[in-house]
Amino acid sequence: MEKGILTEFFIDQNIWNKLSEETSPFKNLLILHGEKALDSVRPGLEISLNGKNSRYIHFGHECSSSTVESILEEIANEKFDLILGVGGGKAIDTAKIIAEKSNLPIYTVPTIASTCAAVSAISVLYKDSHEFKELHFLKRPPQKTFVNLETIFEAPRKYLWAGIGDTMAKYYEMSLKARGTSLNFSTAVGEKLSLMCKESMLNFGKEALENKTHISDALKEVVGTIVVTTGMVSNIIDFKYNGALAHIICQALTLLERVDKEHLHGEVVAFGILVQLILEENMEEHERLCIFYKGVGLPTKLSEIVVWEEYLEKKDEIIAVILTDAEKTGVPLSLTKMALENALERNI
Repeated sequence: MEKGILTEFFIDQNIWNKLSEETSPFKNLLILHGEKALDSVRPGLEISLNGKNSRYIHFGHECSSSTVESILEEIANEKFDLILGVGGGKAIDTAKIIAEKSNLPIYTVPTIASTCAAVSAISVLYKDSHEFKELHFLKRPPQKTFVNLETIFEAPRKYLWAGIGDTMAKYYEMSLKARGTSLNFSTAVGEKLSLMCKESMLNFGKEALENKTHISDALKEVVGTIVVTTGMVSNIIDFKYNGALAHIICQALTLLERVDKEHLHGEVVAFGILVQLILEENMEEHERLCIFYKGVGLPTKLSEIVVWEEYLEKKDEIIAVILTDAEKTGVPLSLTKMALENALERNI
């Protein structure tokens, strides 16, 4: 049996009346949020939730097991009928795990368009040291997502910029993992849908980033694809097709503390796509992406992400992690240490 559970989503310039309408059956809300995220939506949120018993908890600074346990302990004696995750990927990923462990429905309000966390049934868990730990697969995605375009438009553009890189990876990683395999119905649908994750970014990404005067159709297309389309693809394909070399490379590079502190997830993933394409020997697509990347300022070489001396100190560990994770997750490439080094360090 195949089964797909998709999130109901709403995208508008001003979403607050719709949020009020959709939350009307609920009285006791737990709102898990990021600090800056809450400030960016507080006026609209307070209007939407007027008359409800709302408990606000800042999620912390990392989506980690210790953060989850701390929040669960804090709310152990309280009763809620809905969780609202408000913020970026880490805040919403934390909220999704809390909702599942509390057996509560969850609605999400993304305040930046950098990942598909608001719609996906996956949370990315990190160690308290901010290094990647594992993917936490949830039983179902959030029930409803509310994308307020005005909030996304006013957020720092670097998050939209990074979201473009993360979103494009969905197509390239899906294509690599699915190559030469027989796909079931839902995964085949996801594979076709993933093409939008690439084409919308290439066709509308630069315009969405550069237009700072008004909420354009290009912005709506890009934001919808980053938040909704990518999440839908993740939710309907077999989990083994979620993620390939681009994300493995990103996660390995977070072994360098500076990478995690100074670079955004989607920015590093974007570089990982280029490395993946080199290892696939797909240089035509590699050059196409390099042109696009240079036009929007995404990194095209390793030295734009790492400090070379720091990289060399952990190079063997980084290479080993990539090779191990690629084999463990079934990346269909015959990788060697030398080939991986050459691809990572191309043009340095």
